[in-house]
Amino acid sequence: MFVISKLFTYLVLPPGIFVAVLVLAGFYAKRFKKLFFFSAFFLYLLSTKFVANMLLYPLEYAKFKNSDTAVNAVVVLGGGVNKNDVLKAYPDAFKREIYGILLAKKHNIPFVFTGGYIKKYKEAEGIKEDIELISKIFDANLTAYFEEKSLNTFENAKLSAKLFDDLNMTKNIYLVTSAYHMKRSYMLFKNFGFDVTAKPVGYFYDDDYTIWDFFPKMGDLF
Repeated sequence: MFVISKLFTYLVLPPGIFVAVLVLAGFYAKRFKKLFFFSAFFLYLLSTKFVANMLLYPLEYAKFKNSDTAVNAVVVLGGGVNKNDVLKAYPDAFKREIYGILLAKKHNIPFVFTGGYIKKYKEAEGIKEDIELISKIFDANLTAYFEEKSLNTFENAKLSAKLFDDLNMTKNIYLVTSAYHMKRSYMLFKNFGFDVTAKPVGYFYDDDYTIWDFFPKMGDLF
């Protein structure tokens, strides 16, 4: 029963069903057979753990030259919120948020959040609610600042630099974001004058393989 349920999950649900449809189209189509087969093979590869790991490893295990000076703040990059949830941050963003809180509490330094939102409910509003709730439960007592206008990583770095200047804070920071996102974030924050110690969280790379990793999965596709 377990094997049947697994096969159903990987072959009938997306992206497996799309791979199967493309293969069938390749067999029955009178034209563009090679295109259908190539598309099926390419989608299959992108949906497997092996290829996902190949793409993730150079991002998640990049080497960084961390700051040699005393860190005076934690900067956490946003990753989306859902206003209808009890804890507003999306799962990946919540990992960033919690790790940032832990670092700020451990080193007794300010917590700085950077992230805007194109909808009416701004991301920073959700993170403020999360921090208030977490602080009450765990007695975190954080000093927190929020940059609420950035819409991408470049603006995260640029507007965070302005915030630090406005607060007259030295730009020696722990930078917290997802591991796959750290390489680009690190370079951008360095470009805007930050002395950065990388603190990645939320790794996806996993080299523990099973037979099921030969099947296409939506999680590996994303």
